[in-house]
Amino acid sequence: MPEFFNYPLDIVLIIAALAFATGALHGATGMAGGVVMAAILAHLIGIKEAVPVMTCALIFSHSSRVLIYRQDTDWETVRLILFFSVPTIILGAYLFTIFSPLVVAVVFAVFLAMSLPIKYWAAQRRIRTNRRLLAGASMVWGVLAGNVIGPGFFLAPFLLGAGMNRLAFAGTLAFVTLVMNGLKLAVFGVSSLMTPQLLIMGVFIGIITIPGNWLGSNVLRKISDSGHRLVVDILTVGMVLNFIYLAYSYI
Repeated sequence: MPEFFNYPLDIVLIIAALAFATGALHGATGMAGGVVMAAILAHLIGIKEAVPVMTCALIFSHSSRVLIYRQDTDWETVRLILFFSVPTIILGAYLFTIFSPLVVAVVFAVFLAMSLPIKYWAAQRRIRTNRRLLAGASMVWGVLAGNVIGPGFFLAPFLLGAGMNRLAFAGTLAFVTLVMNGLKLAVFGVSSLMTPQLLIMGVFIGIITIPGNWLGSNVLRKISDSGHRLVVDILTVGMVLNFIYLAYSYI
């Protein structure tokens, strides 16, 4: 294997298999696949390295999902979110470059832990998201998006509160997060955080997620909205526990 992986062939093959599996998960949920793969890579190469790798990989993953769901995407909502979130995404990405691994792990854990009560709070009150509320949520989401993988967990209740079904949700989030990851990659690229080795690994993982996304999209079209929400909730709890463990390991 090429030297940039710094891992034996069997580890590289495991990474490739997991990239395909998490790509399918991403296609089937509209979210979660990136943060699951980041969690796995954090144990292999470190959390500060896993985020730029997955930022690069997700550009491929999101691009494929943008094409898959292009007819379902709510383009007016896309424009609103990006108008208010772009400056805060850049700010969040810059903050990530100066945070320690411990802080990054804690931010991941807290962010994911907060996403569940926010979602159920919104659901119980049957929140209807107007443009002003979505604009405010987009600015907060931008700061989180610059720091973590999988920020769709925060934005999800506001998108669903706008009356989206699971397909419109998947398409809208795919395009927004594609732009978000492009901005993050640019910020990481001008810092010392993104090395050629990490960039190539990101491309490697990203290409493998594309057929997984296609497979997962077929699943998403068959499951119910309630089944979709349950899968996302289970994954959220698992990721919270994972990042708490990682934070503890950095102490």
